[in-house]
Amino acid sequence: MTTDVHVISHTHWDREWYLTFEQYRARLIDLVDGVLDRMAADPSFIFHLDGQSVVLEDYLEVRPERERELRDRVAGARLLVGPWYVMPDMFLVSGEALVRNLALGLRIADGFGKAMRVGYMPDPFGHIAQMPQILAGFGLDGAILWRGFSGREAEYWWEAPDGSRALLLHLPPEGYCNGLRLPLLSPEEMRRQAAAVIARERDRSHTGQVLLMVGVDHVEPHPALPQVIDALNELPKTAALLSTLPDYVSAVALSLPDGDAVATIRGELRGGEDYAHLLPGVLSARTYLKQANARVQRELEHWVEPVSVFARLSGQQVPSGPLRYAWRTLLQNHPHDSICGCSIDEVHEENVTRFARAFQAASTAGARAIRLIGGRIPPAPPGAIRCLVVNTDIGSWSGVAETTIEIPLGPAEIGREVDLAHLEEPLVFFSAQADVSGVTDHAGEPLAFQILHSEEVVSYRTSRYATPVALRVRKVRLAMALRAVPPMGYAVIDVHLAEEKLPGQTPTSGVRATDKTIESDLFKVEARGDGTLDILDKRNQARYHRAFVFEDDGDVGDEYNYSPPPINRRLSNADARRIRIRTPEAGPLTAALSIEMVLRTPSAGASDRRTRQSHEVDVNITLDIRMRDGSPIIECVARVNNVARDHRLRIMCPTAAADVTHHRADTAFGIVKRPVDRQVPSGPLAETPVASAPMLSFVDAGDDSAGAIVIADGLVEYEVVRTPTGPAIALTLFRAVGDLSRDDLTTRQGHAGPGLVTPGAQCLGPHEYRFAFVPRAAPPSAGELYGLSRTFLSPPRILSPCGGDGHLPASRSFLGVTGGAVLSAFKIADDGNRVSLRLFNPAANEDRVSVTVPDGTTAVHLADLAERDLAACRVEDGRVSVALGPHRIQTMTFAVRPA
Repeated sequence: MTTDVHVISHTHWDREWYLTFEQYRARLIDLVDGVLDRMAADPSFIFHLDGQSVVLEDYLEVRPERERELRDRVAGARLLVGPWYVMPDMFLVSGEALVRNLALGLRIADGFGKAMRVGYMPDPFGHIAQMPQILAGFGLDGAILWRGFSGREAEYWWEAPDGSRALLLHLPPEGYCNGLRLPLLSPEEMRRQAAAVIARERDRSHTGQVLLMVGVDHVEPHPALPQVIDALNELPKTAALLSTLPDYVSAVALSLPDGDAVATIRGELRGGEDYAHLLPGVLSARTYLKQANARVQRELEHWVEPVSVFARLSGQQVPSGPLRYAWRTLLQNHPHDSICGCSIDEVHEENVTRFARAFQAASTAGARAIRLIGGRIPPAPPGAIRCLVVNTDIGSWSGVAETTIEIPLGPAEIGREVDLAHLEEPLVFFSAQADVSGVTDHAGEPLAFQILHSEEVVSYRTSRYATPVALRVRKVRLAMALRAVPPMGYAVIDVHLAEEKLPGQTPTSGVRATDKTIESDLFKVEARGDGTLDILDKRNQARYHRAFVFEDDGDVGDEYNYSPPPINRRLSNADARRIRIRTPEAGPLTAALSIEMVLRTPSAGASDRRTRQSHEVDVNITLDIRMRDGSPIIECVARVNNVARDHRLRIMCPTAAADVTHHRADTAFGIVKRPVDRQVPSGPLAETPVASAPMLSFVDAGDDSAGAIVIADGLVEYEVVRTPTGPAIALTLFRAVGDLSRDDLTTRQGHAGPGLVTPGAQCLGPHEYRFAFVPRAAPPSAGELYGLSRTFLSPPRILSPCGGDGHLPASRSFLGVTGGAVLSAFKIADDGNRVSLRLFNPAANEDRVSVTVPDGTTAVHLADLAERDLAACRVEDGRVSVALGPHRIQTMTFAVRPA
């Protein structure tokens, strides 16, 4: 049988890594210039730009004069780009971010004439379970990948949890460069080595189709590529051609044998350490990047996009440009070498700035959208400041929420008159003695509240026609007990100002605190002398002993892998000094404990990297624990001033379970169940398998009668460990290392990148980490886990002041969803004309979802992930009923008349 050899001329383009973006762009310009010149001289030449579209933008910013030529080559399928905008990490970004990445990449590439419609993913550090369904949702063929899987064959079926399948084409152990060196060899040596490579690849294939990747990171196509193809065609029973990845996928699909010759693999791919490096330590390298990413993603997905729809449905015009810009800027931080924290310091300094720009653009767009709504609701009654409570989830919300209001007392600038009518938000002055006396809901019913802090400060208000105005204000931080905030909507509340409190606004029960204890109807939390906590769950009498132990150990690894020194001195709360316990909040709506300590820590790894230095430094740690009335969530904030190098800091969260065999964590569009004890591949290992694993926001571990859920804000690495007091969830706060890559690790063979020093990866200085601890009895449902996570990370926001012409009602829900589905997106569709809703079913059984459509809806369609309408939905009594299969992702679009 003749072997068909598909020779792929390509480059793997890390946009930034061991050089900065601009340094790499200079090389990109040389590369694309050379490719375009070569295509002009050789009409048969084809080249792949690594499955990304951002390179087109990067090139044309500097070479706009070659745009027409570039477009011609893309349209003619000679220069292959897309489907991705950037090549992302799959576990560190949200499911929505992956969808937006593909949507933008395809839109750009199709705008140039033709996108490569193949799921090319050559280098990410593992792959999510739902990727086959995501690829199918964009109509992409095949999944070409390398890391995370140890299968020795070239072809598999890869099945997502919902049953969607993709043809998986597994790159060889050397990855995407198995033909890289052939053009550099003499003709005789070229034929000899090519024959060996083809023989190995033919043995891996069921179809006789062989992939020969001639390229690697940041390289230009070699001039001798035609001679390579000629040499291959001189080999017996070999037909070689300069090919494309789409042609290779099509040829394999047509040549697949019948029956079960090609195996099916299911779920996430996070193994294969006997095949290629997985590089799992990137989950905890430069944690500050993961925290910033989580913040921007939430701002866009959970706030700005929904409130922009609310404003649109209220009859307001909301420009889409700022949102598109914010998403594009965020996605430029999602390449695997960027978000993973495994680049040089200069790259990650730019990442921080990019995250800041994305957040500023997003939050400004959200503030403008909500101001449009706030200006159309009824004005505040006399003696009150009107606030808007906005809920962007699909379920109504009740609970204790916090906000800060500013009571205007008068001008702060002597001699300047303040024209209140020209300010950008409604404002009246109150007397100097005015203070919060009561809070009422939109129906005038009193709400319980608690003043957490009050101070007089100078604040500035902007005007469209004058410079900012300085005002004296009383700044009051309030907690209030909200009731049934409408789903996907808003309700007004009024904060009344007077000298005496209104009656009926003190809760009959609540949370309370003493010197070392906080207690509610659900829990009792007591601080121990070592700064840990004993937690009693009153509902089932489960006890969580010595919760929140800080564990510090040495790490002489690099940005890619954790690697403890052979003599590893571990520290914990037992080694802490100067422990101080305070009660900053005493109830009745919210109560808190604050624990301060000093951990005397080795200053760095020893020079021989076999142990930790004897010289010690003081690492100051503060842990704040907060409980809210009626809430099952114990909120935690850890503040660490890191002055030590070469170490890892984790916090231990006990499960109160007798034993834990599996744990569940969220990933893109679903929950994955993982074993505590990983099966280690047999044979030689390129890397030591680890038990730590990724999550997006939560992990659940326990048995059938007791356990714990940890919800984290941008902390994405956890491990379930067995401790002397029982199984616990170890949440990594940071790894402090000083090298991009080293070749002397005990946990990995060889380098994973250039051996460059990266002092910024030591993460010195102050850091803040926010997480929540949720005791539980029986394992909660998938929907309950998502609900807890959303409650902690994205509760309703309370904005003030507001009130205007009264055009809108005081309470409104724009959309409702019943059933067990989880909200992924509620946004203005990419075409700018429709509204798009995306839900997913995290459960293993079908879910019947009922959607209350927005007012003015004229048509509802089921759509794919690219928002292309597939089938019309029947609307009855303002609702649409949709069956969501197990683990199914479903997009719906709504055509809505202007309000």
